[in-house]
Amino acid sequence: MLNETAQKLVQGAFKDKPNLKMTIGVLQEGKTAFKLLDASGEISYESYAYEIGSVGKTLTTSLLAKYVQSGAMLLDDSAAKHITELGDDKYYPTLQRLALHTAGYRSTLPMTKKEIRGVVWAQLRSKQYSALRLLEMDFDKLIAIATAQELEDKDYKWAYSNFGMSLLGCAVGRAAGMSYADAMTKFIAEDLKLPNTIVGPGAQNRLTGYDVHHRDVGKWELHRDNYVSPAGNFTSTAEDMLEFARLNIEEEVSCLALCHKRYDMKNKHSDMGLGWWIDFKQPSIYYHGGNTDGFASMLAFDKQAKTAVVILTNVQHYKQREKLFMEILKAI
Repeated sequence: MLNETAQKLVQGAFKDKPNLKMTIGVLQEGKTAFKLLDASGEISYESYAYEIGSVGKTLTTSLLAKYVQSGAMLLDDSAAKHITELGDDKYYPTLQRLALHTAGYRSTLPMTKKEIRGVVWAQLRSKQYSALRLLEMDFDKLIAIATAQELEDKDYKWAYSNFGMSLLGCAVGRAAGMSYADAMTKFIAEDLKLPNTIVGPGAQNRLTGYDVHHRDVGKWELHRDNYVSPAGNFTSTAEDMLEFARLNIEEEVSCLALCHKRYDMKNKHSDMGLGWWIDFKQPSIYYHGGNTDGFASMLAFDKQAKTAVVILTNVQHYKQREKLFMEILKAI
């Protein structure tokens, strides 16, 4: 599973982080294998729940695909068609643009410029500070932010947007006739059949997370009904994530195939499917990473080779996770 380069990347992740745990899982030839590591090296395997952060965006776009396949939604639909409180007096982005991060929303939304300055100030002084708290958003705030933006009917330059994904999730919930959290919970249980993946807090056997300075981030969490949930308020296990990858590879849940169409992002690194990055050099590789205040994650699969890798850690912003998953894919 781990070649020499991968071993060095793993060793580097544990430097000055005595409480870090890392779960690595691989799927190959229909079989799965897992490693659990800490600062001492590989330890006896136990399945833990981790926050997966923005990897959850691929769950949101998968749920979108379900309703597109059923005809309840079209990718060219305006968000306002499903979120009627937005009104019809101005342009709002299409569902496709929201899913591809080309809707025109600033990457910093829903944070204000003042809040962003506060985050930067705290980080520069190495003070413990939860940027995640600033993402809290109820429905009124979601609508207020959306209506305050003046956008044109065009594909904007790619800009990663938690807010855009939040708006998309709200629209999908409306199509489902229930809250986003309830619709996603139903989708995870009935369609994907992932028993250890949930929206919001409450996962059993969840590890304690640590920030970039290896400080315990505490127990504060986003509630499942927070309108930021579609952008990455999930916990899961390595087992569930590899099963989700397998479902995408095999397209056993047929709507997932809609997420694999390649869209040209006109950048230097990758194109996108709905919610997935697609590697330039190896276009059969789909991937997404995630960060929260105390966790970092990566899920990747190769549709052609029918292999997949998941990396889950309980420390914020593990920078080398993309290099690590590519090295593991080479090894398998």
